[in-house]
Amino acid sequence: MKYLLRFIKPHIKTVLLLMLLYAVQTFCALFMPYVMSNIVELGIRQQDLDYIFREGAVMIALSVGALICALVTNAISSKFSAKLAVDMRKQVFNKVNSLTFEQFSELGTGSLITRTTDDVGWIEDTIAQLPYVLVSAPVMFVGGVVLSFKGDWVLPLILLAVALLVLTISTLITSSLEKHWQRGEEFTDVQNRVVRERLTGIRVVRAFDREDYEHQRAAVATSEMCNSFVKANTISGLINPIASLLLNAATVAIIYVGAIRLQQTATLRAGDVLATIQFIALIANAILILSWTISFIPHVKVSLRRIGEILDKQSADVGESQGIELSGEIDFSNVSFAYGSAQTNALNDVSLTVRQGETVGIIGGTGSGKTTLIKLLMDFYSPRSGERVFGGRNYSELGAATVRDNVSVALQKSMIFEGTVAENVRMGNSTATDEQVKEALSVAQMSQFVASKEEGVNYKLAKLGSNLSGGQKQRINIARTILKPASVYIFDDSFSALDYLTEANLRKALNKYLQGKTQIIVTQRAATAMRCDRVYVLDNGNVVGVGTHKQLLASCPIYREIYQSQMGGGANE
Repeated sequence: MKYLLRFIKPHIKTVLLLMLLYAVQTFCALFMPYVMSNIVELGIRQQDLDYIFREGAVMIALSVGALICALVTNAISSKFSAKLAVDMRKQVFNKVNSLTFEQFSELGTGSLITRTTDDVGWIEDTIAQLPYVLVSAPVMFVGGVVLSFKGDWVLPLILLAVALLVLTISTLITSSLEKHWQRGEEFTDVQNRVVRERLTGIRVVRAFDREDYEHQRAAVATSEMCNSFVKANTISGLINPIASLLLNAATVAIIYVGAIRLQQTATLRAGDVLATIQFIALIANAILILSWTISFIPHVKVSLRRIGEILDKQSADVGESQGIELSGEIDFSNVSFAYGSAQTNALNDVSLTVRQGETVGIIGGTGSGKTTLIKLLMDFYSPRSGERVFGGRNYSELGAATVRDNVSVALQKSMIFEGTVAENVRMGNSTATDEQVKEALSVAQMSQFVASKEEGVNYKLAKLGSNLSGGQKQRINIARTILKPASVYIFDDSFSALDYLTEANLRKALNKYLQGKTQIIVTQRAATAMRCDRVYVLDNGNVVGVGTHKQLLASCPIYREIYQSQMGGGANE
């Protein structure tokens, strides 16, 4: 619950205002039966028409006051809960962005989606009702009971006994709910993960005829989720009918006992019985609200705990940028790395040397460890063993922020954001001039595309670059990368969607533009690797070959196989 208070604290004035308005609304509702009792006893019985009109006007004023308070509180409560949900999602988003890759993998994208939508949604709905529950239910219950005792002490006792019975039953019913909500949310995470995996890998799934298997995975997760939620909702659904039955029975009992008491005692008046019945309706409403709250507590506790699991994660210590300009020399010595608790290494004793101004290629098949090596170079992960040196200084001395300041990366997946071409490119360097943006686009072979658009560099790109081809996305990504001043430029399979002629022209312009800078090119294409000064061949996380294109053709069977399969040439070409 500490997180609930943490999220509410910035809005404490709004909460207090809501509580005040709910208190006024509740008091108006409480005093209406009292006024009505007086109308019956002092107005109707004594045939005092002026008194009836006067007290009737009071009842109308109380009704209007309650209505105004209800309208205002609904408006304020909706805005308050929506703003709190926005703040909560922002905090979760900022926290997720500060996590290490290991921490992010522990949670998973599917679980994060569920937590920021379903869990936050439950908390938002509960928060919207919280001021009402904290004020109206207790005031209505206590006030109704106290005012009921003014007429007769026997009738309220019946109601108190039933109220305690209802609350006890509600507590007992909901005691087993938390485990069902927890299990349901966990399998919602699994369902999201399975569906995401199925959609992103749909081509592979169909290629290997694994649709039935994937369907079964999703069906199991959905079934478990459904069963848990059905159980939880079925159990919590028992509260309202049981509470209504007992409270209605209490109303009948009070009417019956009230009729007997009217004949037995002179202190009890008909108006008191009528007022008590009205108070019963108000108290019953309060009891139902409390019962509803009790049934919601287990689900909200689960949701808060799941949000807390994210916020409790220790943020990655990337350190502050030291403003150091490092040279483009990189040395990896016997670096080994494994993801999470995996027993098999993704990289095994990898040694890599990159000199200032060199263009180094890293080639290998899918799963060979190319991207993992780049993640270690970017200091997204720390190796299990081995030493990493950048610009003559150990990574442990530099900190992740300094490393990333000196590296610019074009990732394997081209991220295009909604906005203009210039805005997308300028993400690499926010202070770049229009001339620098156009030069970067020219190097990336996008000048012709920009010139063909009436808006030029201000041409509007759709979300995720849906109005661009795959090659155009990659070239804008490359323009963004080279616009950033850095000592090392990494291109992680960033030429895969380009035809060979476009790639050749781009690489020629790139080498001229980045003259003197270090380039690391990760690729699966031999035609890309053969133009590098030196090439490292990876296979199953091991470096199986190092040298120039010609040297590797002669000495590395894996490289020769890649070259022959792609280029269709002989080993001596």
